[in-house]
Formats: sequence, structure tokens, C-alpha cells
Amino acid sequence: MKIRAPFPSFPGPAFTQVLLACIGALLASCGSVGEESDSESAYGRPQIAVASAQATGSEEFVLSETDEASSADAAQSVERKIIYSSDVHLVLKKTNFEEFDKEIRSLLEKHEGYHSLVTFEGNRGYGRSGKWVLRVPVRHYQAFVAAVKNLGVPELVQENSQDVTDEFVDLDARLANQKRLEERILQVLDQVSGKIGEVLEVERELSRVREVIERLEGRMRQLKDRISMTTVRLFVREDEDYQPPQALSFGEEMGESWSGSIAAMKNFFKGLTLLIITLSPWMLILFVLLLLIRRLFRSLLAKRAKASTEKAS
Repeated sequence: MKIRAPFPSFPGPAFTQVLLACIGALLASCGSVGEESDSESAYGRPQIAVASAQATGSEEFVLSETDEASSADAAQSVERKIIYSSDVHLVLKKTNFEEFDKEIRSLLEKHEGYHSLVTFEGNRGYGRSGKWVLRVPVRHYQAFVAAVKNLGVPELVQENSQDVTDEFVDLDARLANQKRLEERILQVLDQVSGKIGEVLEVERELSRVREVIERLEGRMRQLKDRISMTTVRLFVREDEDYQPPQALSFGEEMGESWSGSIAAMKNFFKGLTLLIITLSPWMLILFVLLLLIRRLFRSLLAKRAKASTEKAS
């Protein structure tokens, strides 16, 4: 983006160099940027080539090697940022959904959590199933998951963790750089005097930077929420006759093999019967065609035999 807003004491191209030099110097470093006079920025500092969002079609600028190195060092020094989540599958044998929901609400109140989503499937008395998505502060995460397991028979428990420290530090650095860039553009805007078009051009650049800041702040809020509040997904079903899987004895394995063999035989004969029933209409048609062909063939043979007899006589 080219900005041609001159200072009162400088010609148009000099002001363009001032603005580009300020923006380039800010994006090229994560550290503090010392204030420089307008003349030093224009004539005493070489311009630094930095890829910007406007040049690449993206709204976020590209960090220089110095920024990346600083972000990597900061990631090693800050506290680890980890997102925790769990999937818990439970079977309710001695309780129902109504009582389970009350117990869940009590646990959430005790551990300072809340419901994010609750769904039910099926009618009462017909093996209902449901899903709860719960949010719990990270400091209560382990205690809450342990308490939830005691509300039913756990079928499957899967705990996940995702380290987002690098993303958090990088996002924080980008946000700080964009805010410093906003301050610089505001300073330049205060010094602009000239045509309205030139002022609007600087304001458009300011609007673009603020849009990037809002996007980064939104992503930062989302990341902080996922770090501070864990997600626990409960998959629950009712089954009064449920028996947890256990290791089978040799006799039980023989019984399972015999039952499996009988079931396979039943399935075979069932399939064979269905196949015969399916093909029977076609077999009937084929049988009729074979009879017609046989009659026609015998008729032809009789005619040939008769003709041969008449010829011989």
C-alpha cells in the first residue's frame, strides 16, 4: 500500500519514505522501538523489506526471523499452555437418566462447571441414550472426571491433551506488534496535512490493522477459554442387564464356538432357502422354455425320420 501524505516541511515522496520506514522498522523487531525524529526516519535509516498482509492477500503480516526466534525463546520461558478434554462412555444399570442428570448438575455446581450441550434419544423404558458436553475449570478436571466415572459402569475413557504453548506465544507476539503498528499509524495520522484523499488512505491502512487486531484478540480469547476450561464429553446409555466383558474359561470358549457354529449353519440354510425362493420364478420360466425346445427338437427329428423313410421306399 503506498501512502503519499506529505509533511508540511517535506515533499510528498519524503513523507512516503517516513511512513514505510516506520512500519518496516516496527514489523522487523519484537523488542521496543526507540522513537526517532522524522528526519532520521526519512534519511538516516535504510528501509527494511517486510512482507505485509496487503502484499500477500492475507490480513496478517509475516514474522521476520528475529520475531520467530524471539517467539521460540518466549515459548521456553512461559508456563505451558495445554488444552485438556475427555470422552467418557458410561452404562447406567442401577439408575436412570433423570437421577443421572441430577447427579451431574450437582457435580457441576461443586466443581464450578456448566452444561454446554445435552441430548437424549429414545423413550423411557426402551434403553435410552444421551450425550452431555460439560465445561469444567482445569483445576477441577481430574477430580471431576474421577467423580463422573463413579456414576455408572465405564465402558471407555479417553483423555486427550494438546500443547498450544507455541501458538499462544506466537499469537501474543503478533498481537503486540499489530498494536504497536496501530500506535505508529495514529502518530503519522496526527501529522498528516493535505488532501482528504491522502488522509483517507492512511485511515484505510489503520482500519486494516485494527481488523487484524480484532481477529487476533478473538482467537486469543478462544484459546484462553479452551485452556482455562476443559471439555468433558459423556456418552451415556441405560442397560439394566449389562455385564462388563470378562475373560472366558475353556468351557465357556467351547460353548461360544459351538453356538457360533450352530448360528453359522442356521444362517447358511436360511440364505440357501432365500436364494431358492428368489430363483424359483426364473427356474419355472426356464423349465417351460426347455419343454418347448425339447418338443420342437423332437418334432424336427420326426419330420426327418419320415422324410428318410419316404425317400427309401
